[in-house]
Amino acid sequence: MASQHILATPPSKDAILNTLLEDIRHYNARLPRLYVGLRECTLDAEMPLLLNPPGAPLACREPPAEFEAVHAHFSAQVHAFFNALHDLEDMAAKKPSEELDLIRPDDGLWLAIRIVNQSFDIYPDCLHRTFHTRCLTVQNANSLPLLNRVTQLRVFPAPDYASEPGMNFAHMRPVSPRVPLELAVRLPYLRELDCPWLWERLPVAFSSHALRRFARVWEGPWRDARAEFGRCVRDIMPLLPSSLTKARLWFWKPNPYGDDTDQAAQMPDLVSVLPPSSSSKFEDMDPVSLGLRALGSRLEELDIRALITPDLFRSCTDNTAVHSLLWPRMQHLKVEFHPCAPDGKWYFSGPRGEDPHATGFAITRKEHYPPGQEDVDDTHNLWSREEDEYTGDDDICLARQPDMFRTLPVAGRINPLLLAFALSLQRQNMPSLQDAELFTWLTWRPSEERAREYEGSNDAPPSVDNETVLFRWGVRYDAPKGDGETEVTWQVGEHWRPGAEIMSVFGDLVGEKKMEWKPFEFVREREQDPVNFI
Repeated sequence: MASQHILATPPSKDAILNTLLEDIRHYNARLPRLYVGLRECTLDAEMPLLLNPPGAPLACREPPAEFEAVHAHFSAQVHAFFNALHDLEDMAAKKPSEELDLIRPDDGLWLAIRIVNQSFDIYPDCLHRTFHTRCLTVQNANSLPLLNRVTQLRVFPAPDYASEPGMNFAHMRPVSPRVPLELAVRLPYLRELDCPWLWERLPVAFSSHALRRFARVWEGPWRDARAEFGRCVRDIMPLLPSSLTKARLWFWKPNPYGDDTDQAAQMPDLVSVLPPSSSSKFEDMDPVSLGLRALGSRLEELDIRALITPDLFRSCTDNTAVHSLLWPRMQHLKVEFHPCAPDGKWYFSGPRGEDPHATGFAITRKEHYPPGQEDVDDTHNLWSREEDEYTGDDDICLARQPDMFRTLPVAGRINPLLLAFALSLQRQNMPSLQDAELFTWLTWRPSEERAREYEGSNDAPPSVDNETVLFRWGVRYDAPKGDGETEVTWQVGEHWRPGAEIMSVFGDLVGEKKMEWKPFEFVREREQDPVNFI
């Protein structure tokens, strides 16, 4: 890692092990002694400090060699952590019987890997260095030692409490969504996989057009990361531990007060692959939906937050046969879908049917991978002008121009998703199911121009003084408990109803009289579970 711009201390397995042993000694010495042995163990995966001396400043964009050095350092930390835990497990197995346990016998080890943000000795003036696109992976993950005492794995970005909710991706190094799966393969007795944010993010409608360029979500790498997840699931399915029963896979992290999105802008098609690209081997189906469907066949509990298509719930076809969806162990299923599908088509329109850009745009190598066709000098000059002309009270990075107006379901797009979900709930598909829900959160935060169009109208959700309004939209299925009855609860609005075929399938499941229709609950802040906060 020889570079004048990188300062990093190579990770030490022995140092990590000594820290773990010291923690165990302190823990086991406490009185009264309710438990003995280590349970939670966390790796704070820190990035090398990047040096930005005035005489030799960092390049505006991160060079590949510099990223590879950061990448190698991250991988080395994970390897050192796993090797230290392997030594700890060996010590725990060989300790004399009269000594206190080093690892909690019943719970095992709860392993967490927390990805720390990138830092600099002197932060660069250019904001290209603030937003990262290249994904970190664990190099040679198949050479990691097997850890037999780990029962839980959590992988997540370290929270940045200094950032506003809409800027918590600043200085964040994204990790490939395949990493948690590759680590899970090295944990033969893993019971739970927890990923509260898999680093997916959506475009933010900054008021500053220069900031939109700096913080651009590059569509090519975005599509590639989703394909990488799908390929990884397909490759590691035979290797996943049979003990794994519970997973939370949240791909994006919403702003609890409403995302700052321009829903009138065209979204990318993250599913299709254009020639001369190599075949995606997903047959124009969404790789994330396919990967999640495969994982569901192994789990008892699955909590999803993702851009999905009906492929998540549908039967799959290979060259020889059609395979029905079969999730024999599934008991609790929770799916939060984004209002936009991964192919760039929105599941919802405006209250009056507004649906600009009905399809997503095609991703090309020339335009949608960094640096694309951006003129860096032009971006810098634009940023300087915008800073000089800005008159707002808040920091310019916090100024947004969202246009969030999609609150009415588009029947031709939402009904296939609802139907696939309904069919998947049939007993032959999920014989152990206790409850399942499919939902999204919708936001009314229109642009100034659109707000004027709806002024005085009852078409839009109720809003006082143009405040942001959020509400939950979806359906929940509850299997009978004891002498209880099966129930389906809809929360889709007073004036909208699913298609007849969907109602027929749910009617076969529960009967029409067992359906409840709940009104919307309009709120300023969406629900958050403090346990899940990162």
